[in-house]
Amino acid sequence: MSSHAIIVTINFTPTKDVHQLCMPAWIPGSYMVRDFARNIISISARDEQGPLATQQLDKQSWQLACRQLPVTVSYHIYAYDMSVRAAYVDDELAVLNPAALCLAVSDLTAVPQQITLFKPAAQQAASWRVATALTPINGTGFLAFGTYQAADYASLIDSPILAGLFTLQQFDIDGIPHYLVVSGNNLTDLTRFASDLQQICQQQRQVFGSLPADLDQYWFLLWVTEQGYGGLEHKFSTLLLCNRFDLPANATAEPDDNYQQLLALCSHEYFHTWWVKRLKPVEFQCYRLDAEQYSSQLWLYEGFTSYFDDLALVHSGLISPQRYLSSLEKTISRVSRSPSDSVQSLAASSFNAWTKFYKQDENAVNAVVSYYAKGALLALCLEADLQQQGSSLQQLCQYLYQQYAARGTDEQSLFSSLHALGFSDLADTARAWVEQSAPLPLAAAAKKLGLALSFRSERQPDDLSGTDDNPLPAPASLSANVKLQQGLLTVTQVRNDGAAQQAGLMVGDQLLALAGRKITEQSLPQLLQRLAEHSRQDLTIYRKDRLLTLQLPIMAAPPKVAMLQVTQPEQVSRWLRQPESSLPAVAVDPAFPATS
Repeated sequence: MSSHAIIVTINFTPTKDVHQLCMPAWIPGSYMVRDFARNIISISARDEQGPLATQQLDKQSWQLACRQLPVTVSYHIYAYDMSVRAAYVDDELAVLNPAALCLAVSDLTAVPQQITLFKPAAQQAASWRVATALTPINGTGFLAFGTYQAADYASLIDSPILAGLFTLQQFDIDGIPHYLVVSGNNLTDLTRFASDLQQICQQQRQVFGSLPADLDQYWFLLWVTEQGYGGLEHKFSTLLLCNRFDLPANATAEPDDNYQQLLALCSHEYFHTWWVKRLKPVEFQCYRLDAEQYSSQLWLYEGFTSYFDDLALVHSGLISPQRYLSSLEKTISRVSRSPSDSVQSLAASSFNAWTKFYKQDENAVNAVVSYYAKGALLALCLEADLQQQGSSLQQLCQYLYQQYAARGTDEQSLFSSLHALGFSDLADTARAWVEQSAPLPLAAAAKKLGLALSFRSERQPDDLSGTDDNPLPAPASLSANVKLQQGLLTVTQVRNDGAAQQAGLMVGDQLLALAGRKITEQSLPQLLQRLAEHSRQDLTIYRKDRLLTLQLPIMAAPPKVAMLQVTQPEQVSRWLRQPESSLPAVAVDPAFPATS
């Protein structure tokens, strides 16, 4: 445990003289080559006559010469990746993704795969248990160490395992058991968590009309850490990572921001049970895990899922309409304030996820669109038009699922479905939304849903939603992100066309003084608040080992913080499935006209 090492042994009977052993380069659902084989420390093979020759072919493959006798392959893996994609082990738990642990044996991937889990010998592991959607066999009891089986290699690597100290809650949806596994010993209300989760699952089931026909169990495997966040979908489970204090406290009413985020994450991954794990892009009907596998449809799968995840919380009554609208405001603000909104299309963002979205650098704000966030806003725009025409996005999703689950969707499937359902004009419009690099018509969509969308200037970088009651004018905008490093504010990101870029600031510059006053975390916003708008002020910086003075234009912060206000309660009520009495009061401020 202390060395974070896992010993893996593979036993098989050869079917030919030479087999290849291969580790996946990536895990489905996370579109980045991760080279899991780099964590193999050593590898060897033998049969009853002695060692067998293994020749490494590339970064993740080995060739094995066999003698037509049962073979044993052994290897050590370093397991210290605190993410939901790979493997991790310590004295409290083991988080095991077979995709990052189990070599595939050529010509044997289609046969049933068995995995035997041995309890660590360390004393602290005496109370460990096992949670996984794999099928226990050979007398292995529920939650016990022992032997588990998958139908084939693809099913094996789609079945994460959590072993260690955890609590278990169970609830049923349509008679199908759902398990909530929470690692560690936490100060939380797990009964409330399970109840909330059940409501979310019931709501997502309603989107599609029924559970998938082959779903016989579902596991929420929640890995609780000091600091972490993420989730990855699987066919019969999801592996989740959260902060300890994201869990609900005892005797709390409406979820706080952290717990709401956790519920939305669970909602997101459960939606994928239909929308990725059954219905998926045609390119992913057969995964190739040795290299990148491109699709321009991630906006449809991750974007729509991101739309329905928060929506399920308000539909099930777990959060108020006001909290939901606040979350929607933040999504709109994040997308609208990024120059990339007019630079990269959703289709291009999806296709280039491998090298751009998953490998973002300091220029990402200017070049990379989030197919999660903007894809969710495209779903909102579709919802608005469909609702206005007596339909809904839910009905569209049901149609897509029924028509394409068996064969997969291509780039035209959504638009073809809209045509088939009688929304030809919307199909052509939606195609432009996907393929063009331009802002979405969010104000028009909001109006169709009974809302008024307006924008105001931000007061600080994390100001993303809500009205502004501060009587003072908003401070000037630097249009750059800064971070305290070695005692100096250092530029980490520069937005195109903002004051920082116009002044010539670059990533890595260290800010020293503005208008002759020392710059600190506390003084910079005060200076930007007080300096005369439209003036140009001396900005003193270090750039590497040079002392420079630039001219910073003092510019008003552009109106990029979204505000949503209810104007037609009956329309909002129909969309959010809430009584009109629960909606926030109508108040439209004429000082902030709606813009698209």
